[in-house]
Amino acid sequence: MKEKPLPSVFFHFRFKFIAVTSIAFLIYIILSGSREFSEFAKSPEFRMLGPFLIFAMVLYFIFRKFPIKCPSCAKILPTKKNWKCPDCGKFQGRDRYLMDKCLHCKQILSTSFCDHCGEEFRL
Repeated sequence: MKEKPLPSVFFHFRFKFIAVTSIAFLIYIILSGSREFSEFAKSPEFRMLGPFLIFAMVLYFIFRKFPIKCPSCAKILPTKKNWKCPDCGKFQGRDRYLMDKCLHCKQILSTSFCDHCGEEFRL
């Protein structure tokens, strides 16, 4: 039986980003004090909303994390796990991003192992 690839680990981040942006927009409308939406649409606050949303989208595309696919088996790997540093040989003690520095020796990982097929690949 074929194993299904893992779902993308960044769904929660994308959902949270959309939810927080929507809630901020609604709070902005409520706190603006306009009695009708037509009054609010004519206000300078509403005109500043366009640049705010464009700025938020740019930040989203800059800071989003990309899923890692194994080059051997093409399955999506988790980007956060308790990895072992090849330099000092110590585990991190908690789930950390593979791109982070080691907590103990401050070295950055250059390779990792696939959880599915066990092959080593470069990051």
